Amino acid sequence: MRRQIWKIILFAGIWLGCSSTQASAKTKFIPAGDEAFQYMGRVQLVNDTALFNWPGVTVSVDFTGVELGIRIKGGKRNYFNVRVDNQPEEIFRAVNDTVWWFPGKLSGGIHHLRLVKRTEGEMGMAGFSGIYIGYTESVRRPEPLPVRKILFIGNSITCGYGVEGKNKAEHFKPSTENCEKSYATIIARAFGSQYQLASHSGLGMVRNYGDPKKLSVKRKPMPARLDYFFDEDSTRKYDLKNYIPDAVVINLGTNDFSTKPVPDKTDFIDAGEKLIFRLLDIFPGIKIFCITGPMTNEPCFSYTKEMVESVRKAKKAKDVVFVGVPVDLLNPEKDLGSDSHPSYRGQLKSANLIIPVMGTVLDWNFSLDEISENLKEQK
Repeated sequence: MRRQIWKIILFAGIWLGCSSTQASAKTKFIPAGDEAFQYMGRVQLVNDTALFNWPGVTVSVDFTGVELGIRIKGGKRNYFNVRVDNQPEEIFRAVNDTVWWFPGKLSGGIHHLRLVKRTEGEMGMAGFSGIYIGYTESVRRPEPLPVRKILFIGNSITCGYGVEGKNKAEHFKPSTENCEKSYATIIARAFGSQYQLASHSGLGMVRNYGDPKKLSVKRKPMPARLDYFFDEDSTRKYDLKNYIPDAVVINLGTNDFSTKPVPDKTDFIDAGEKLIFRLLDIFPGIKIFCITGPMTNEPCFSYTKEMVESVRKAKKAKDVVFVGVPVDLLNPEKDLGSDSHPSYRGQLKSANLIIPVMGTVLDWNFSLDEISENLKEQK
C-alpha cells in the first residue's frame, strides 16, 4: 500500500498555463534521471522519477531557452520554492502529477533552475519527474556543489515551522513552513556550504512533544530517524557515509521538556552521548555543535551542556561544542511566527549568534550579509 501511495501517477495530460498540444509541439521533456540534474539531499531515483521527502532537498539544473515546465507531484501539504537565475522566487504546490510552468519572462541563453522542498517529511513524499524546455534547447549540469558540508539534526525550529506566519497567535499551516528561512539554511549560506536537514517537528532526543510518558517508545525520537532514507519510513535505510559532513549541528531537547512529564536527566544525557559518540565514530574528525534554544530554557540548557562536557572529557578533545540560544534573544512581538515559533527575523537572530562560534571552531570564513540586510530594527 505504501509503495502505491508513493508511486508517481502516470502523466495524464494535466497542464497548468499551457495545453498539452502546445507543449508537445513546442517543448521536449528531460527526465529526472538525466545526468544534467544535480541533487542535494536524500533522493532516490525510481524509473526516472526522483523521490524525496526530507525538508531542504534541492534539484538544480542549467537549461537554455525561454520556456520551463516542472513536472512534479507533491500532494496537498507540500510546498516548493523555485528560483530561476535572479528572478523573484516562486512558491507552488502540486497536489496531483502536474506540470507547473514558470511564469517569469526568460530571455534566450543559459538559465539556472533551483527547486527546493520547503516543507518537512510529514507533509508527504515528492516525486520530481523532470522538466520541459523548448524543443531545440538543451540542459547541462550546474557548477559543482560547495565542498563544505553541514548536517543538521533537529526539530520544528530546524524545519522552519511557521517561519512565515503572521504572528505568534496564528496557527500553523503547511504554507507557512519554509526551511530556507530556518537558522540552519541561513548558517549554510553564510558558510557557502551544502546542507542536509534531518529534522522533524515535535520530536526530541528521548521524548516527543506531548507524550504522556517520560520516554517515547511508540513514535521514535529524532536520533532513530537519522538512518531513514525517507522520513516516516523506517524500512528504507540511508547510508550515512553517502554524505560525510565537516560539521554536525544538533538542536534537540525543546520537545523533550516542552510538556510534562519531562525525561530524567540521566536518560536525556545518556541518549545525547550515544548520538554524539556514534557520529564521531562514523565521521572521524568532524566538529559537533549542540544547540539549545531559543524555545526552551532550563533544565535543557544545563543537561545539554553537561552532556557536551562529558563527551569532551571522555574523548579528550574539543570536537564537541555547546551553544546556548537564550529565550530572551527573541522579541515575542517581533520575532515569532506561527504557534510562537521563530519567524525569519527570529531565525536570523539565532543564526547570528551561532555562526561566529562555528566559524571559530571550524576556522571557516563566513558572510553575515543576509543577516545584516534583513535583520533591521522595526520601528
